[in-house]
Amino acid sequence: MKEKIRGLLSGSERSTDGGVGAHAEGHVQQLTERDASEVYEALRLPRRLQGAWRWIISGIAAVYSLYYLYTAQFGLQSPQAHRGFYWGGAGILIILLYPLRKNAASDRVPISDILLALITAGITAYYVFGYPGLVQRAARLNDVDIALGIVAVILSLEVTRRTAGWWLTTLGLVAIAYSFFGPYMPGIIAHRGYDLDRFIATSYASFNGIFGVVADIFATFVFMFIIFGAFLQKSGAAQFLVDLPFSIAGKARGGPAKVAVAVSALMGSISGSPVANVMTTGTFTIPLMKRVGYPREFAGGVEAAASTGGQMLPPVMGAGAFIIAEFTRTSYLHIVLISIVPALLYFLSVYLLVDFQALKRGLQGLPASELPNPWKTLKSGWFFLLPLVVIFALILLRYSPAFAGFWAIITAIVVGMIPYRGQRMRPRDLLGALSEGAVKSLSIAGIVGTIGIVVGIVNLTGLGLRFSDLVVSLSGGSLLIAIIFVTIASWLLGMGLTVTSSYIVVAILAAPALESLGTSLIAAHLIIFWVSQDANLTPPVCLAAFAGASIAGGKPMATGWESWKLGRGLYIVPFLMAFSPLVDGPWVAAIPVVLTASLGIYALTAGMSGYLLRATRRWEQVLLMVAGVLLIYPGLVPEAVGSVLLALLLLLHWRTREQRPARPDAQAQTAASERSS
Repeated sequence: MKEKIRGLLSGSERSTDGGVGAHAEGHVQQLTERDASEVYEALRLPRRLQGAWRWIISGIAAVYSLYYLYTAQFGLQSPQAHRGFYWGGAGILIILLYPLRKNAASDRVPISDILLALITAGITAYYVFGYPGLVQRAARLNDVDIALGIVAVILSLEVTRRTAGWWLTTLGLVAIAYSFFGPYMPGIIAHRGYDLDRFIATSYASFNGIFGVVADIFATFVFMFIIFGAFLQKSGAAQFLVDLPFSIAGKARGGPAKVAVAVSALMGSISGSPVANVMTTGTFTIPLMKRVGYPREFAGGVEAAASTGGQMLPPVMGAGAFIIAEFTRTSYLHIVLISIVPALLYFLSVYLLVDFQALKRGLQGLPASELPNPWKTLKSGWFFLLPLVVIFALILLRYSPAFAGFWAIITAIVVGMIPYRGQRMRPRDLLGALSEGAVKSLSIAGIVGTIGIVVGIVNLTGLGLRFSDLVVSLSGGSLLIAIIFVTIASWLLGMGLTVTSSYIVVAILAAPALESLGTSLIAAHLIIFWVSQDANLTPPVCLAAFAGASIAGGKPMATGWESWKLGRGLYIVPFLMAFSPLVDGPWVAAIPVVLTASLGIYALTAGMSGYLLRATRRWEQVLLMVAGVLLIYPGLVPEAVGSVLLALLLLLHWRTREQRPARPDAQAQTAASERSS
């Protein structure tokens, strides 16, 4: 088990230069079997097959990836093939890789799952090749259409259950029941009800359900960039993206925590999974944070907050940019450009709290002798930045994101052939990247059918409009209260759903409500996308924080509260999106918003950490947080009052900074505590 987690270092263990990789390897060995098992349970990893089955799965996965690489470069074959093969290929792989029950054998595939995979292949072929006939019979489906449609719905729910658990599966079942029993629903959500033919016509025999817009987005954009992430990992770029921040900031005060923020932001934008990001980058950043003196729970929280923030960081945004662009009918480039500043504000809030904690505890960075040389690191691996440059360049030239992703993959293959740390991409790594990209996508692909069913029923029954009316009514016409309701809904759904599925469900229900209360359509979707991330950080269920706690050896719930405090930008930035021109106004108007918001985040962070230029008194903490709120709240008067209050507190601390110094012995005390435990 330890060896498997150690492998997640993606090349770090083979470091021979005494740098970050070699140092991290020693700390990873400290993981316990209990920690490892908890992480594997959180990640819901699939069967680990060997022998012939391993080659069969790898072959299917590689062909699956190759098909969508081909369509990205040479164009779609047909809408039904594009969406149908995505659902079918993912379903076959999930059935073969994810067992029916948790305690099922993980080293073989039972006959029942082989039969299910064959049935999935047959239904896919029937849909793809028989689609013209389905369209012609949409008003009156025959018995075969209805029978296969029912099986397709059941298979969609089952692959969702295997990959995402019961929450989303139950939501799908509730939606199905709602479509049939509409007349018996209470008041505002009642509808006339639909029979089996109409349900199957919507959910299976059209582009409105299982094979609807969600399947199209995932097949066209999301899958391509998951494959890109796999190739980037195999090329050695992941190691370079770790080495470079460490070489630059590793020796600064609290350096490993600051590096964790940067590394996790870069990797999280591409990986698409905060938990997976914590497990890859956290295996070396968290032990190093503990080494310089950060408490266990804080170290795990930093990694969780930074990994979650990667979902909001362009260019990929964990594939969120593609979904938002499709839902709002806006260009991908526009979504990326308006998301840059909000993402930077979020990471500023995480960085400042890390820095204030380092000041408060008197923490230092790592010795320069244990860190790579910045210039040598950049000189030896600068070419790994080229795939990201290719994405930006092609998008700026108005090529499609899928086309840009294809050529970024080709670029990653080319630069991967250049040696870095004595390693280079080998031919067998190409097959490995194709296979791993497909397998990594399954946790997301598994929700496509069920989410499609939910979206189709919401549109069929008009529930979206009814829900919007309900939100507007309950909020009393207040946009702020409506956003609070949306945040609570996202948090509750996020305890059982992935961020992507939580965002899609809430967006189709609540985005019209936010838009009717005064936000733009883009701002409404960005607000919902941001607050949907909070379930990764907010107790009682916060898998990213729990993954960080398992590596740090900290208390899971305490780590969750630390990650919640570190991730407070998830609530600040959406507020600015709603009440200021941060994302949908002219850039000139956004400049003062960014300046005052940065000062507000600075003041809030100082108040939360209990340190400004020296340790604060209780009343100073309260005033700092008041100043922070006033600076963040848009308006000339509150911003002016907040600025004056912050300036006065800074002046007071400057004059009395020697009275309450930082605790220089904190690092030694923490290190002694870690050794004793």
